[in-house]
Amino acid sequence: MDKEPLTRREYQARQRHEQEQPASAAPTSDAPTAGERPTREESLRLTKAKLEAERTANLKHRLNLVILGLVVAIVLVYLVLFFVG
Repeated sequence: MDKEPLTRREYQARQRHEQEQPASAAPTSDAPTAGERPTREESLRLTKAKLEAERTANLKHRLNLVILGLVVAIVLVYLVLFFVG
């Protein structure tokens, strides 16, 4: 690299060029193509990702149920306070 300072436009053009170059050089994909089987590490990583997604979905569902229960409890408390007081 040269020691000359770059203008903002030159720097941004160089950054765009560097970002475009690896993308056009070789398309990389984490998922295996139709003809090849995934390696042991890839299948393990995919399994972990699926398990994590399932756990996240379960936690979201449980959180929604807890929120719903709290809302019902708050409404019940207000009803009791309104009719008793």
